[in-house]
Amino acid sequence: MTRRKFVYTSTLTMLVLAVTVAGLAFFTDFTASAALQDLPAAIRYLPADCQAVFGMNVQKFVASPVYVQMNEKHGQKIGTDLEQFIAATGVDPRRDVAYIIGAARGGDRRDSGIVMAVGTFNQATILDFIRTKTVPVNRDYKGYTVLAMPDGAGTSTEKGIAFLNGSVIAVGDVPSLNAVIDVAAGAPGIQANIALRDLLSQLSAEDMFWFAGDAPSILSKAPANTPVTQTLSSVTSVFGTLNLTTMISGKVTVVAADDVAAAKLSDFVKGLLALGSLAGAQNADLAQLIQRVQIAQQANQFTVTLDFPMELLQKLEAAKTQIRSQVR
Repeated sequence: MTRRKFVYTSTLTMLVLAVTVAGLAFFTDFTASAALQDLPAAIRYLPADCQAVFGMNVQKFVASPVYVQMNEKHGQKIGTDLEQFIAATGVDPRRDVAYIIGAARGGDRRDSGIVMAVGTFNQATILDFIRTKTVPVNRDYKGYTVLAMPDGAGTSTEKGIAFLNGSVIAVGDVPSLNAVIDVAAGAPGIQANIALRDLLSQLSAEDMFWFAGDAPSILSKAPANTPVTQTLSSVTSVFGTLNLTTMISGKVTVVAADDVAAAKLSDFVKGLLALGSLAGAQNADLAQLIQRVQIAQQANQFTVTLDFPMELLQKLEAAKTQIRSQVR
């Protein structure tokens, strides 16, 4: 692995570790506006041209049985990696990270986007760690410093890191980091994106996972003229939540161009469930899972709701593993 990739991957590892092992420290004091008051305030750093936004309440995840099971299964490796990471950076995600927010942006670049970690960080220690691995290119931009990471050849610095304040670290491509800094400096942010703002206003930071997206913008980057793409062409937006406790509970709302389009999309999903039911005739656990999926339409929206015991999914995974072992 090149030195540049190591540094960038190490920084992303901090965010991934935050997702997998972090606990709540404290939320940023960045003032939120009323429209998005139920989401972490750092979301207001996102630029207006975002096409999709996601978030994770790390506290909820760490408190969940899913995290406990993951720790039991991979605890030794996670513990070793985490200890090394803490020693190198001074950041303990379980103590220092509160929330994860990410967004994909518009434009020609498929990898244009931002991931932000919200919490409390020792900036000096993190910078020292980075400088032991590579020599970042410091780019001053509107009073902030973007640390651009050289590639292996040292000729390109497309990715970078920026400390927005003592509570928010952003990682992404340099143009996206500059766009976030523009917002911090006073440019219109995510609230100027009416479509996403209205979707985000219906979500809550108390959910473990949440997401919202502008479907036409996202689908424009998908392969054209495929059956699935054509079926989804009438979708205008989508948003939803997922919570993992002893139950797996989720809700996805799809907004279509009109009532007729919503009905067709709803029928398409029902058809997929019907196919699943055929397989469920030979598997009682699968049949039970499918029965716990509900579809409801209201005007130009339809909602898919699921709610089933985590134990049921574990039984299906165990059966799948058993079948694979028999085939081998």
